[in-house]
Amino acid sequence: MHAHLDSYIKTWNRIHEQTKRIMAAAPNDKYDWKPCESAMSLGELVNHPWISEWGLIEAALTGSFPKEWPAPLSDTASALAAFDKAHEEAVAKVMALTSEQLAEDVAPFSPERPLTRMAVLKMTIEHEIHHRGQLYTYLRIAGCEIPPLFSVETVQEFDDGR
Repeated sequence: MHAHLDSYIKTWNRIHEQTKRIMAAAPNDKYDWKPCESAMSLGELVNHPWISEWGLIEAALTGSFPKEWPAPLSDTASALAAFDKAHEEAVAKVMALTSEQLAEDVAPFSPERPLTRMAVLKMTIEHEIHHRGQLYTYLRIAGCEIPPLFSVETVQEFDDGR
């Protein structure tokens, strides 16, 4: 595996674990809660990381978004299991890419705006971090107990050099 991809996968896996810690704090009985009428509900936001990761990876691999998407799940345990499964499958697909494939242009967002496949992959991380922050904020506003995003144990995950 090419070194740049190895670093990407390590970062992606670390972010996945951090997101799971926050997702796990979402109580099933608050799935309909939303901070305002135009926002996603808590349940939609819990499902969004695994569904969007699946779709973004398919877009990076094929150059277009899937026509059919998985249905959202109605409880946190199922969403966490789906997130793990989708992530594991996505990592395997991405690890199989060659350097040449990573450098190829794809245009899932617009034919006029091609991006390298690696750029789309990097967007998946940014997208997950954004929605993890939303989820963290939702949970806090809704009065849920949430784990610290970073702790003495989790900061060690940033030390790639060991």
